[in-house]
Amino acid sequence: MLESVYGSVILPINSIVYHTTDEEFINRPEKSLLFCTFHPSEWEGVNEYVVKIKLKRELKLLFMISSFHKHFIYSSLDNLSNNRNYMSKLSEKKRKCFVKKLKKENFDGWFSSIENKSQIEIAIINDNVLYSVISFENLRRNWRNGNNLNNIITKKKNWGNIYDISSINLPITFNINDRYKNMIEEYIKYGLKSKYPYEYALQIILHNAKINYHKAKFINID
Repeated sequence: MLESVYGSVILPINSIVYHTTDEEFINRPEKSLLFCTFHPSEWEGVNEYVVKIKLKRELKLLFMISSFHKHFIYSSLDNLSNNRNYMSKLSEKKRKCFVKKLKKENFDGWFSSIENKSQIEIAIINDNVLYSVISFENLRRNWRNGNNLNNIITKKKNWGNIYDISSINLPITFNINDRYKNMIEEYIKYGLKSKYPYEYALQIILHNAKINYHKAKFINID
C-alpha cells in the first residue's frame, strides 16, 4: 500500500552515502535506523567525523515526500507516524514500529527531507546485511556553499572533490505515484532557473535519475 500511494526509490548496489557524527562510530544494534546523506554538506550542523557507507545490495526505500515548494521538500513522516513534530523528535519506540511496517512492505528504509528543508536524507534499516562501513575519519570541509551579498551572487556551490555523490555514476530509480509528476517537473525547473542551480543533492540526483510514474488513488495511511 505504501508503494502504490507514495512510491519507492531504488539505490543501486555499491552506492556510497555518508553518516556524520561527533563521536567514534560503532554499530549500535539497539538503534533501528542509520541516518545518512548523499554528501556531508547536506547536514546543517557539520560534525567532526564522517563515516563512508557502501551499499552491499540494491536498496528499496519508501519515497516519503508529501510535496515540494520551490527548493523545499516536505516529508510525509509526520502523517505516517502520527508524530506532529520534527523528525528528530520521533522516539526510538516509534521508529521501531515504523521499521516493522517498512519491512512488512519490503522496504529497506526511507528517502525523505531533513526537517522539511531542502536537504535529503536516507534512513537505512540498521542491518549490516544492507551496508558496510568503508571508512571513519575526520570530516574535511572540502566544499563551499553558495551565498549572495545584497542580492548579488558572490559564490555558487562547490561540492569539492573529496566526497562524491555516487548517483552521478550510479543513477537512482524513482517508482512513484503520478500525482508527483508536476511537482517533480516544477522542482527541477525552479532549480535550473534559480540563482543557485544544483545547490542541493536532490537536484543533482534527479538530473540523471530514471523516473517511473504509476497511477494509484491517494488514501491516508497511519
